[in-house]
Amino acid sequence: MFALKIPYLLSWLSTGDVDGEVHGINDLQAQYAAQYGPGDYAPMIPVAYWSFRLMIGFGLAAALVALLVLWAQRRGRTPSSKWLLRAGLVLPLLPLAANAFGWIFTEMGRQPWIVFGEMLTRDGVSRSVSLTEVLTSFTAFTLIYAILAVVEVRLLLTYARRGLPAVAPPPDDDHDGDRDADEDRPLAFAY
Repeated sequence: MFALKIPYLLSWLSTGDVDGEVHGINDLQAQYAAQYGPGDYAPMIPVAYWSFRLMIGFGLAAALVALLVLWAQRRGRTPSSKWLLRAGLVLPLLPLAANAFGWIFTEMGRQPWIVFGEMLTRDGVSRSVSLTEVLTSFTAFTLIYAILAVVEVRLLLTYARRGLPAVAPPPDDDHDGDRDADEDRPLAFAY
């Protein structure tokens, strides 16, 4: 398996010091059990591991598609690749997926703490909210977001199928058959 090894980088990222010591999960579990009492202080490693990679993967995929579109539009060209046009339909969904997996990574990576060293997740459960109330609000939010997702995708597909509106070229004011290079024209696309 391929591995890119950069000496001292993990120490610097973890502690802010290139000579800092990085503790493994078993060492941290033993330290936290001694400091905060018995319990499981390790987050769900597979969920944190894969959600981080999916977050980065979807984000890089969105950036790559955007760069390919910019490359295809150089020198005023209009992209005509069917692959690129199909990727454009998926492009708005990639950052949303990256954002969702980033949220999962953040929330699962901080478990079992709500406030590190102060409050565990199990201590943050509200005793005054019934299961029915939680289920009702969860169902309502899920339905609202599902409806909004359907509306967004439907609008995206509708406007993508219509295509770009036809734009007439600007008039040639001096009737010499070519446009002046310094003529002010509205920009169709600029980067």
